[in-house]
Amino acid sequence: MNVVTKVSLILGLLVLVSGCQSTSFERQLSYNKSKMVELEQERDRLEFQLATCEGAQSAATKELVSLQGRFANVSAKNASLESEISALMSRPEPASAIIEELQIPDLESFEGIEGLTATSDESGIRLTIDQSVLFSSGSADVTRKGQETLKKMAGILKREYSGRNVRVEGHTDSTPIVKTKSRWGSNWELSSFRACAVLRKLLSEGAMKPTKVSAVGFGEQRPVADNKTKAGRRLNRRVEVIVEN
Repeated sequence: MNVVTKVSLILGLLVLVSGCQSTSFERQLSYNKSKMVELEQERDRLEFQLATCEGAQSAATKELVSLQGRFANVSAKNASLESEISALMSRPEPASAIIEELQIPDLESFEGIEGLTATSDESGIRLTIDQSVLFSSGSADVTRKGQETLKKMAGILKREYSGRNVRVEGHTDSTPIVKTKSRWGSNWELSSFRACAVLRKLLSEGAMKPTKVSAVGFGEQRPVADNKTKAGRRLNRRVEVIVEN
C-alpha cells in the first residue's frame, strides 16, 4: 500500500468519526431542547399554582379579618345585652314586668288551643293553625271546630297584643286544584280566601283593629316540609297569624 492510499484511508476514517460525533451531538442537542421545553412547562405550571395559592391566601386572609370584625361586633352586643339583662333581673320588680320590658313574648297563653302551635323570633309571634282544624278539604269556610279555635286565639290577641300589626297568611301543599271539582282556579286563590276567612273571624271577635291587619295567600310557594310525603303535605296545609313586634 503506497503512501497516497494510506493517507486517503486515514482521511476517510477521520470524516467517518467526525460524522458519527456530529450525529451524536445533534441527538443530544435535540434531547436537551425537548427537556428544556418540559422544564419550562413545569416551571409555568408551578408559577401558576403559586399565584393561585397566593390569591386564595389573600382572599382567605381578608375573609378572616372580616369574620373577626363581625365576631367582635356581635360579642360586644352580647356583652351589652347580658349587662342589661343582669341589671333588669336585679331590680325588685315582678317577673312579668321584666319580661314585658325585654319584649319576650309569653306563649303559655296559647297552650291547649286545638290545632294551634305558637313560636316566636325577633320579628314577633307566629301562630300556626292546622288546616284540618279550620277547613274541610277544598273549602274556605271555617268549620265549627275552627270557629272555636279562632275565638280562643282572638281573646288572647285582644287581651295581650292589642294594637300590634297582624298579618294572616294562607298556605297549601303542592297538590294541584282539580278545577272540575272546585270553584278555585289555583292554590293561590284557595290560600288567599282561607286567609281572608280567618281574618274576618278574628276581626269579628275584636282581636285587632282593622287598620292593623292584612291577609295574603302564598299557595304552595312557601312549604315548611317535603311535599313528596303525606306528613309533609299536611304540615304545608296551614294558616299562619303573625303578630309583629
